[in-house]
Amino acid sequence: MRKFLLSTVALGAMAGSALAADLPSTKAAPAPAYVPPAPVFTWTGLYIGVEGGGDFRRTHYSYSNTGLDQDAGLVGGLIGYNWQTSSFGISNLVIGLEGDAAAVLGGNRAYTYNGTQVYSTRYKSNYAAAIRGRLGLSAWDRALLYVAGGVAFGDNEVRYYGQSFADSPNYTTSRTGWTIGAGLDYAFTPTWIGRIEYRYVDLGRGGYYNYGTFVNDRIEVTSHQVLGALIYKWGQPFDSAPVVAKY
Repeated sequence: MRKFLLSTVALGAMAGSALAADLPSTKAAPAPAYVPPAPVFTWTGLYIGVEGGGDFRRTHYSYSNTGLDQDAGLVGGLIGYNWQTSSFGISNLVIGLEGDAAAVLGGNRAYTYNGTQVYSTRYKSNYAAAIRGRLGLSAWDRALLYVAGGVAFGDNEVRYYGQSFADSPNYTTSRTGWTIGAGLDYAFTPTWIGRIEYRYVDLGRGGYYNYGTFVNDRIEVTSHQVLGALIYKWGQPFDSAPVVAKY
């Protein structure tokens, strides 16, 4: 009898273990590892850069009613600030303000007129600068298409040479005009940006009194500029929420 009872208890324990193994586990499965979302680049921030390119200038002289094409180079720098927003019902809108200044290299041209008299006029410019507002659209992740326009600054130097002007008088006038253009910025990294741009510049019709001919001369200066730039950007390189660890 004793052996029978022991055998019954043993069989019951074995059956209970088997049933417990078949029951679903109440232990929670491990949570999947948190993967933060990919950061999104933003154009917001302060930037500086260097620029250079070609300055294809047209100078028209009222005294002789003639024009002169001057091809020169530009080397300078720029500074600006961009703000990227989704306001005004436009997503990825970029609004900015930029200033730049460049030295004009070359473009010193002259021509001779007044029959056989050796009488020449030489034109040149020394600098070009502008303050412009920018309006752009971040069409792709790191490409910005924009238009820009504002106030342009420059100078125009006129020097006369000839038999009637032994002292070769020189006249230099500073100019203020306007500019408009368009370009493409591309961010190769979160902080380094490349640019290509076209600008049209009109420095107006500045006048001065010519003591050689005793008349008021007027010179109209317009320019087509093609520029490239390398830019370094500060500010938060990405627009993303802070990552909060969850356990």
